[in-house]
Amino acid sequence: MSSENLKCEIFNDEKTAEILKYLPYYTHGLVGAGEKKWCFPHKFLTAGKEVYNFEPRPDDIYIITFPRSGTTLTQELIWLVANDMNFDEAGRTSLLDRFPFLDISVIIEDEALEKTPMKNEQKMNDSVKFVQERPSPRFIKSHMPFELLPKVVNSDCKIIYVARNPKDVVVSWYYFQKEIEVVKYNGNFEQFCDGFMNDRTLYSPYWEHVKEGWANRHRPNILFLFYEDLIKDLPGCIRKVGVFFEKNYDDEQITKLVDHLGIKKFRENKMVNFPSGGAKMNTSMFIRKGVVDGWREDFTPEIEIKFNKWVADNMKDTDLIFPC
Repeated sequence: MSSENLKCEIFNDEKTAEILKYLPYYTHGLVGAGEKKWCFPHKFLTAGKEVYNFEPRPDDIYIITFPRSGTTLTQELIWLVANDMNFDEAGRTSLLDRFPFLDISVIIEDEALEKTPMKNEQKMNDSVKFVQERPSPRFIKSHMPFELLPKVVNSDCKIIYVARNPKDVVVSWYYFQKEIEVVKYNGNFEQFCDGFMNDRTLYSPYWEHVKEGWANRHRPNILFLFYEDLIKDLPGCIRKVGVFFEKNYDDEQITKLVDHLGIKKFRENKMVNFPSGGAKMNTSMFIRKGVVDGWREDFTPEIEIKFNKWVADNMKDTDLIFPC
């Protein structure tokens, strides 16, 4: 797909109208981008091609995830493993600068930016340019699906894709969207779940996103990780990332990194615990629980029945299985 035929359409249906009731800053509506109609704010119509046409460098390193899939934890893990466990640098330089967010400027509407003063303005307002100007090797975060990063995905750059059980994703994504100042979703959890399952939350459709990563997992330049494995066997995942980067660390170094990434210490780490771009948000909601199966506290029996059917319907055509 070339940039000329990156097709977008304005969503104009009941599913979209329903979710827009609870999104005060998305007054211009939502659009579907590409063949799979990835859900974005109206701003994507003008700003999206900058991300789509982003030019990779051979030594770039990317983390690609659906939002709230363990991205921040994995960013810090990747950066430290790839940079010889340089905890000193990690302790004095924010993750925003070490591992910037490529697509942040295409998902926040200008109205929200105007009403919600931000720090790190270039990182928010022109994130593509900010990343373009970073020195090599660049560490780059994106929530874009593979379809919308064609030059990156078709390169030999190192890509780490992280997937997480959709039940935990939707809970975390709901609380994030409620709390962050530039969105302030004001519906309830059931309404958000409906939007998520109807592919009308940002970066949806969830299943297509994960399946794209899964389909490419055997490529030598791509490492596919499950968030559940990061939580249950962090030392093993660190070793796996080390092999991917051709790094070898002893047990003492791995133990130090495990401690550094522990949820309590991670939540207190001012270099990592803030939303991308410096958007205002309760930091306890940015890095929340860091657990597996936390969804059980928020799902009602009725929501669980609907969600289980949605999961079953979408897993019929894949061998993807989330770790228990």
